[in-house]
Amino acid sequence: MLAGHSKLFSWNMYSFDKNLFVGNMLFPHTISNIPQIPVYQKGLKIQTEVDNSSKKIQFTISEDKECRHFYLLITQYIQPKIEDNTVQCLKIEPGQTHKFYKITLIAKREDKNLKDKDNISYSWKVKDKKLTQGIIPDDTLIILFNSDYVEKLDGGNDLELPKIIIKNNILELAGSEKKLHNEANEILMGSLDLNILHIKPTAEVKPEYKKKLVIAMSNSE
Repeated sequence: MLAGHSKLFSWNMYSFDKNLFVGNMLFPHTISNIPQIPVYQKGLKIQTEVDNSSKKIQFTISEDKECRHFYLLITQYIQPKIEDNTVQCLKIEPGQTHKFYKITLIAKREDKNLKDKDNISYSWKVKDKKLTQGIIPDDTLIILFNSDYVEKLDGGNDLELPKIIIKNNILELAGSEKKLHNEANEILMGSLDLNILHIKPTAEVKPEYKKKLVIAMSNSE
C-alpha cells in the first residue's frame, strides 16, 4: 500500500465536489499509430483514449475545486521506495532523463468593472522544476514516456490541462515508428509492477433522482 494513500483507494474519480480536467498529448501526423502510454496519479491508473485519426491521447483527471496547481512528470520509468512492506513514495533514479513541471491555473477578469463569472478567463502558468532527490510528490500526474520527445506544454483553460505537444521529428529521434513502439512496449512491460500499486478510477458518480408517486383522487359516481 502507498504510505499516506489509504484514503485514496476509496476516492471517487468523479464527484460533485471536484473539477474535471481533460489532458491531451498531441502527436505529429507522421505517426500512423500512436503507442500506448501509462498515466498515473494519486494511487490511480488513469484510463487513456487513443485517437489515431486526430493523433492524440486523451485522459481525464479529477481534483478538488480548491486545487489550482498540479505537478506533471514525464519520464520513462519510476519505482517505489519500499520500507517494511509499505511504499513510502515513488521516485526516479538520480540523473534519469525527465521533464517535471508545476502548472498553476490563473484566473483573469477581462473587464474589471464586470463581476459575473462569464467575464473571467483562465490560463495555465507552466514552470519547469527539478525533482528533489528524485522523490515524486504524492499528487503528481505521472506520464511514462520518453521526455526527450516532448516539445512543450501549451494552452489549456479551466476545463483542459495544458496540451503536451510531441516533437514533429519524433520518428527521427526514435529511429523509426517500429522502434518507437518497441520503446513504448518496454515501458509498458516495466510498468506492470506499478499497476499492482495503482487502482483504476471508480465509475462516474451520477445523481439518483427520487421518484415521486402521484395519486389522483376522484369521486366515484
